Amino acid sequence: MALDAETRDQLIDTVRRFVTERLRPLEAQVSETDAMPDDVVAEMKELGLFGLSIPAEYGGLDL
Repeated sequence: MALDAETRDQLIDTVRRFVTERLRPLEAQVSETDAMPDDVVAEMKELGLFGLSIPAEYGGLDL
């Protein structure tokens, strides 16, 4: 399923902001521990980032 331009742009902006605000500050910690903090993984799930490639009929975005 292709996203319309506005939805695609919103998704890109959301992911870009999440990476800038949440992931980049954790780079050293993740590099040291080789683990992503559970709260960050939970946020990624809430954003729907774990369902991008899941078919729409199963609740994903089918990307």
